[in-house]
Amino acid sequence: MQIISKLVEIDSNEQVTTEYIEKELTKRNIHPLRWAIVNVSDRIYKVSVATLVNKEGIL
Repeated sequence: MQIISKLVEIDSNEQVTTEYIEKELTKRNIHPLRWAIVNVSDRIYKVSVATLVNKEGIL
């Protein structure tokens, strides 16, 4: 297994919360070890996400 990091774009809402970001990641079947918002625009949050992967894909 290894850890990979990728950027995910999430639609902006008026009031960003931890729950909102985690819900949006779960919708995309992403269960991160950690995440961080790295860029904010009027319409998009860019979130850096670290996940575990194996040879078959993301865990």
